[in-house]
This record gives sequence, structure tokens and C-alpha cells, in this order.
Amino acid sequence: MLERRFWNEEIETLPRDRLRALQLERLKKQLTYEYENSPYYKERFDNAGLHPSQLKELEDIRELPLFTKDEHRKVQEASLERYGHPYGLHLCAPLEKVIAVNATSGTTGVPTFYTFTHHDIQVNNECHARGLWRIGIRPGDTVAHAMALSMFLGGTPVIEAFQAFGARILPIGAEAGTERLLQFVELCKPKMLMCTPSYAEYLITKAPSIIKKKVGELGIQILYIGGEPGGGIPEVRRRLEQAYQAKVYDDMGGCWGFWMVSCNAHEGMHVVSEDLNYIEVIDPATEKALDIEDGVIGEVAFTALDWEAGPILRYNMGDITQILTETCACGVSGIRMKVLGMADDMLIVKGINVYPAAVKNLVTTFIPRATGEIRILLDKPGPRVDPPLKMKVEYGSGLTQNEIEELKKEMESTMHGMLRFRPEIEMVLPESLGRSYHKTKLTVKLYEQK
Repeated sequence: MLERRFWNEEIETLPRDRLRALQLERLKKQLTYEYENSPYYKERFDNAGLHPSQLKELEDIRELPLFTKDEHRKVQEASLERYGHPYGLHLCAPLEKVIAVNATSGTTGVPTFYTFTHHDIQVNNECHARGLWRIGIRPGDTVAHAMALSMFLGGTPVIEAFQAFGARILPIGAEAGTERLLQFVELCKPKMLMCTPSYAEYLITKAPSIIKKKVGELGIQILYIGGEPGGGIPEVRRRLEQAYQAKVYDDMGGCWGFWMVSCNAHEGMHVVSEDLNYIEVIDPATEKALDIEDGVIGEVAFTALDWEAGPILRYNMGDITQILTETCACGVSGIRMKVLGMADDMLIVKGINVYPAAVKNLVTTFIPRATGEIRILLDKPGPRVDPPLKMKVEYGSGLTQNEIEELKKEMESTMHGMLRFRPEIEMVLPESLGRSYHKTKLTVKLYEQK
């Protein structure tokens, strides 16, 4: 008997028309809940002249304003002043029902909070279960967690979800340090390692000196990577697969019923939870929603369809994303995404939009002559940059000085031809730019250091 392909076969294989009907049903219920339980959301509906009962189709929510990161911070400040808690005016559940809190530091350094009720934790667990099943993890498998644990969405919520799924989780966390992590992996022999791609690359270089083994001798079969670009970059993925002798899968999500993972075809990440989260693509210039069609590029806005604590409504996270709607080569239909960069990270060089993630992607095509690590140096706040854009790029080991100089010229020429700007590159020693177990910052704000 063949094993089922999906964790939740009924939901994950719904025809498109039935999925949209389910989304609309859940959206009406969700927005009514928000209208009745959050004065903040009620005001937003009233100002737009739209009552949840008036929804006829999913696209009707385009009448409502977008919710942004700046708005998120404002409603947190307001709730702290008004109610004595920092969880935002969009909190719909009674405070006593909020049993889990996570946060990210955000670009300003002010924490952005994410809240969960018991119901929300179950929704989050369901999303992770779908992703784990698709990449080949089964209840009873041992998995090692090496993402940051402290407060981050990739920390304790992931551990909770893996346990609920039935996996044997090793909650090591990247904070434990590389020596401790490798020790646990060597002893417990996990089937899967979850970490950032840059940390996975760092372990390649450190394992031989710490445990006298290459990472490919650890028996890891699956690398589950996220938190930064990497899994979607062919050169990075090939390097990791060869070093670990493992399959590499990319993932993204973490809250409000949204999760996506890559497949063996690596043609974008499959959204595995469309029944729990409605997705829109936003034109960055007009802030208007675009039609979902194959190849469309824009910022992605999320709307929770089954969330109690602090549900989001048209939350634009600022991810510049390409949407793919054609059936994947793996045979699975539904929306897939390729994250191209962050709108907040965008730089403008002589009128050209430059995304640091796109620059890194291009540099990785030069592996092994380059390590793939870069840092973009900013002398003053962006997005406008006085040309040339200054960069540091690590060259690969074993190169002569002439080869390093030739590599530098080739990179500058390629960036000019493909990304339409010509940088000023400083070639630096391998591993001199450092590695991180959390999201690697590709830009260095020199003006703040001064």
C-alpha cells in the first residue's frame, strides 16, 4: 500500500474552486470575530464603509487598509498606553487566553510581538505538520533544532509543533554553540537538522576540527533551512547537498496559519496552508492588490482565516515575492512563492532598484571561486546610495592574487550586466565576514558605527 503524500489529504488536495469557497466561509467568520472583539478593527471596517456581513467574495477585503510593520508598532504602543500590555490593539482574545508570546526585534530594535491562544498553537502545529510530512519527516523521526530559540517564531513554536507532530525533537538551539550542537548531533544521529543556510555552511568548515568528522559523516538525511536566502539558491543548495549528503528544503512562515516549504523540484516554495491564510500581491508603487497569476511580482499581504489572539488583516510584511500558479514539476498544484528580497532592504543606485538578496544570489554563482558571503557597506541611510555601491566579497580558498583580481573584475562586470549597476568590490579572506546562526545581515551600516 502506497503511503499518502500529504499530512492532511482532504484539505491539501482541494480543487481551486472548493478552496476559495472554504476561504470565503472562514474569512467571513474571522472578520466578524475581529469586528466584534477589537474596537481597532471595528473602526477600520467602519471607516472603509464595509461590514463583515457584506462580504460577497474574497477580493472585497481590498476595501480595507493594509496593515504594515509601522502600523504594527503603533498599535503596540497604543495598547501599552491604553491597556498596559504591548500586544497591540488588534488583539481580539481576552488577555488571559494568550498563553504564548514570541517576538522579533524588527528593523528599529523595538520588539514586534506575536501572540497565541491554545487554538492558535494548534493551527500553527497543523501548518508545520503539513510541511514536515511533505519533506519526508514522519512521527518517530529524530530532528535537531539549531535555529535561535529565544523569543523568535522559529524557536519554541517550532519545537511545540514538532512535538505535536510526533517527532523526537532535540531542542538544542543555536545559542548552545557549535561544539555543543555537533556533539548532540553526533550522539543522537538526527534524521533532520533545522538551521539557517549560513549556519549550515559554517558547520561544514567547523565539524572536522571539533568532532574530527565531516558533516557528511553525521548521517543527516534532510536539511531544513530558513530565516534567510539560501535554500532557493541553486549553488548554495548544491553545496549543502554535496557536503551533507542530504536533501535540502527551504521553508518560510511562522505565525497566523501561514507556512510554505520547497519540494524536490525547487521551483519556489509551496504554500501548504491556503485554507488558513488568504494571500494578496500588492503593487509597491500604488499599494493596490494585483491579480494572482503566474509570474506576478509584488509585496505579499496576509490575512489570517482562523486565528484568535492577534489576527492579521491584510498584513504587508514587505517581502518582494514572485507568485507561481502553474502546476509544479513535482505534480502538486496551488500557489508557490519565490522570495526575491525585502522592500525595507531595497537600495537605489543611479535609479536602479537593488535588493541585497539578489546580489548575494548572483555572487553564489561564483562558488567555489567565492564562498558566497557578501556585505554591502552603507555610508549613510538608504535607500538612495551614492555610486558606486561598496561591497566586501569573500574569495574562495586556494586562489592566487591574479585569480582574485580576475574574479573581482568578472563579478563587477556581471553585476553591471545582470543587475544593471556596477559595484566597487573589495575581495576579502574566506570566513572573514563571519557567520550567523540567525538571519545574516547583508548590509553593514557604517554610519551607525561612527
